[in-house]
Amino acid sequence: MKLERERGADPQMEKQQARAEARRQREAEKLARYTVEKMVEDYIAERLSKQKRGDEGARLLRRELLSRLGDRPAAAVTRRELQDEVIRPMLNRAPRCGTYLLGRIRCAYTHAAEQGRLPDDFVFPTLGIKGAPQVRRKRVFSDSELATFVRWLPHSPYSRTVRDALAMVLFTGCRSGEVVAALRRDIDLERAVWMIRETKNGEPHDAMLSRQAIDLLKARRALHEVFVFPSPMDGHHIAQKALGLAQYEARKEKEGKPRADLIELPWTVHDLRSMVATGLAKLGCPRVVQDRILNHVEGSVSAIYDRHRYDGAARVWLQKWADYLEVLSANKVVSPRAA
Repeated sequence: MKLERERGADPQMEKQQARAEARRQREAEKLARYTVEKMVEDYIAERLSKQKRGDEGARLLRRELLSRLGDRPAAAVTRRELQDEVIRPMLNRAPRCGTYLLGRIRCAYTHAAEQGRLPDDFVFPTLGIKGAPQVRRKRVFSDSELATFVRWLPHSPYSRTVRDALAMVLFTGCRSGEVVAALRRDIDLERAVWMIRETKNGEPHDAMLSRQAIDLLKARRALHEVFVFPSPMDGHHIAQKALGLAQYEARKEKEGKPRADLIELPWTVHDLRSMVATGLAKLGCPRVVQDRILNHVEGSVSAIYDRHRYDGAARVWLQKWADYLEVLSANKVVSPRAA
């Protein structure tokens, strides 16, 4: 050792270098063992499983990502292979689902980094990958289309549950996901109020119920003790996508048979919510009451100071809207003002 020191070697430095090299080797082996599958399953168990709609994200991650890159080390996946093998094919097939999948992959990598399972200087392979551009839907039913729809809906090929769920969207203006998840315990028929505990903006929302909505809910009381719109599977409500699938089937042209859906132009279930807002505006409903009905959070200074809930106004205008829909269900099409 004395001779080595005299030759310019540093035994202590060599030991430190050896320990550092062993540490780097252990880290490399640890990263090699931490696969994409392990990262995704950790994210699903620790985050997605606690989210209300986490099941869809978990399903997409397992089907689209793990089936292709599941056995690869999470830190070794490159942007090119993630984009070419997973994201781009999904965007070509279903742009919205591809964008959603990309967001969930970003979240999985972020969660792994937050938990110290990836190096501090790790560059996410999702960096620079863009999803499909968002397109704002401008579709809204005309008066004649809405009249056709409300007359056709009770006799449509949809199941009773789907028909009633779509009618509730029209009566209340609530999101279809909130409607299908409605619980009987949250509905007070005496006060005509439905308390929605879990909403998109995180704020509980009291939906005022019109006379027509109450009649619909009373007719469904005997179907299930817990859920207003129960699924054939015990212990669940129907899935939100069941409404979209039923609507898709009704619009599909079948060989030798006319299309069941009588609306000519394409539409989606969410367009019914837009129709409620547009219809209320045509009836003369003030914008602040529309926002109250739709549970929109306004960020203006006036909204910050104005803490009034507008429950009474919301009840009045939703009843006017339900009465207008009832008039439209007759054979004669009338304008909102005339109604």
